[in-house]
Amino acid sequence: MKNKLAGILICVMILVTIVPITTLATPIASEPHTRAGGLLSRTTVRGIVLFKRTSDFGKLFHFFAIRLHYSTISLSGEHSSGIIRMKSVEIPSSIIGYVGHNYIFGSFRGWLTP
Repeated sequence: MKNKLAGILICVMILVTIVPITTLATPIASEPHTRAGGLLSRTTVRGIVLFKRTSDFGKLFHFFAIRLHYSTISLSGEHSSGIIRMKSVEIPSSIIGYVGHNYIFGSFRGWLTP
């Protein structure tokens, strides 16, 4: 019985150490930045963020994205989507949705390009 519990404990410890290491080994997108895309292009973002602040007289939100999923689409058919991990990000403060201290979910006009 003791050997079985020791085996389970060792297995759990290996899983706890290997899974985060393999997650960090995935490629991380370069720092994103926004660009104007006209009236008909929209970007939807959702994710976990930290250290939210405003700049440029309240026109931009700056934050550190722990994990941020973005999807951009325009009327011409251009589409861009991806996941940003562990990077500083800035988006317009004209976002429609929820921008909290630790979570963001919303949509804004323009592009978020990595």
